[in-house]
Amino acid sequence: MKNENKYDIVIVGGSASGFTAAHTARMLYKDKSILLVKSEGKTLIPCAIPYLAATLESCDKDLMPYALLTNQGVKVVIDDVVNVDRNSKKVITASANSYEYEKLILATGSLPFVPSSIEGANLKNVFKVHKRYEEVEALQKALRNANKIVIIGGGFIGVELADDLSNIKKDITIVEMLPHCLLLNFGEEFAIKAEEKLKQRGIKIITGRTVKMIYGKEKAEGVELENGEKIPADVVVVSIGYRPNIELAKKIGLRIGDYGVLVDEF
Repeated sequence: MKNENKYDIVIVGGSASGFTAAHTARMLYKDKSILLVKSEGKTLIPCAIPYLAATLESCDKDLMPYALLTNQGVKVVIDDVVNVDRNSKKVITASANSYEYEKLILATGSLPFVPSSIEGANLKNVFKVHKRYEEVEALQKALRNANKIVIIGGGFIGVELADDLSNIKKDITIVEMLPHCLLLNFGEEFAIKAEEKLKQRGIKIITGRTVKMIYGKEKAEGVELENGEKIPADVVVVSIGYRPNIELAKKIGLRIGDYGVLVDEF
């Protein structure tokens, strides 16, 4: 009798990497049984999240097309994986279900990073750019209701967010600690040209400065730079990068390096 809770491939995580892993596995191994376990019912397409600020009407316009997987016979379960028994090759979920696997793929993604040096990051109206539906929905609502917005971080997400917000005529300031926005991704010449385009769209850019604190009583009222300059804000968005979500990997005993799970040449 076939064990209905046993799969050839089990994938933990339902965002871009998990979705792609499931789709690729189905294309390459048409006879294999595949299970994907994800923690939420509605999963956003990560690269389009900044465009929910203005261009996309609602979070429902930015959903991963999971019908593509289920129509190809991939089983999708909404649950949290809380542990993995590597000896018996089982994943255990928060609802006390377990699923056996032959091969396991961890696709648990990343989490927004906020340095402990930034005081006030827990005030109301301070947002990190999460990927979860409810948190992005709250960010979208706050941005559309705000007049003055400060974005801490001038990387891809911070710049895309500012650019999209300029379509609805907000007072936007980017604060970037490096000499130019996008400097970790492009050469200086390109970064300068990108800044020129952003400024043409009315976006203010402060570079070579770090944020000392986000000030306010119960909610954010602005940011203070290390030189004492204060920039008023109704909403502050912290967008200074991500770190691997390695909690499950650590719990189940995988080797962790400086930048995530250590892997071999394969």
